[in-house]
Amino acid sequence: MNYKSKLAATLVTERLNILVANQQFAHLVRIRPERSSGQAVLMLHGLMDDASCFHDAKTQTGLAYVLAREGYDVYLAELRGRHLDTQSLANLELGVEEAITQDLQKLVATMDNTAQPDKQIWIGQGFGSLLLANYLARNPAKLTTIQTLVHFSPFRESQPTGAVKSFWVNWVHRRGVSLLGKVLGYIPAVKLKLGRANESLGFYQEALHCLNGTWQSKDGFDYLAEVKKLDWPPSLYFASLHRSWRGSETDARAFMFDLGDHNARLIKLGRQVGNQKNYKRSELCLHETAEQDYYPLLLNWLKELP
Repeated sequence: MNYKSKLAATLVTERLNILVANQQFAHLVRIRPERSSGQAVLMLHGLMDDASCFHDAKTQTGLAYVLAREGYDVYLAELRGRHLDTQSLANLELGVEEAITQDLQKLVATMDNTAQPDKQIWIGQGFGSLLLANYLARNPAKLTTIQTLVHFSPFRESQPTGAVKSFWVNWVHRRGVSLLGKVLGYIPAVKLKLGRANESLGFYQEALHCLNGTWQSKDGFDYLAEVKKLDWPPSLYFASLHRSWRGSETDARAFMFDLGDHNARLIKLGRQVGNQKNYKRSELCLHETAEQDYYPLLLNWLKELP
């Protein structure tokens, strides 16, 4: 199938509402070819974000659509708290552990019920990569059904890369945004232009706690020790070089090393390494230029896997 015929391929989009707890719903957006569904791909957004970090439904662009046109059966997972009004979001009780043990548990089970039995591809963006790693640490048997993991600007512990990043993490997020969240009852990420989706205060605060260096749950589960015991599949890591003070490359490499010894490749993205533009982290899975720039590298990686 050539590029033009792939663009013309008919895709089917479904939205599944999944009851998680207390009349609260997580969501799966499924995008697949009309005629036949291939290998399943699970994609999880990061903090203050939603499934739109992987696709633009109006223009049918973004990595999710690229994968679907290649024949993959794409599942975009959304945690609770997306698309809620501010009052409902302020009343939402959701922490990182609940997202792992409740939301992801049901999202993955729902996907497994409809997906082909082939090995799956899991893709995380930002904090979503950490959530996927946490889920697999608690459910190690699931790794046997995963062919590869792909991470876009992942992070776990915020690595020191200078005064600007220190100010951004410690003063803007830990103090300023957190204080505003306590006043409002939620994090107004959209209005502050920090993300595509407003976030629950509890989830945001627990996510920031993960940046402190202690990778351990409230019930004492030691993620840092457990992930190093796992037999991770071949994994691809993309890091944006846009705004070098953010240290996306440093954070991605630290996350990769945290997972222990495994077949891993880190790809830096930016003009200085030969890409067509300096992609913001929020653009990595959306920008149309990426379809000819570095998505082919990803697609070739997927096709070459055993």
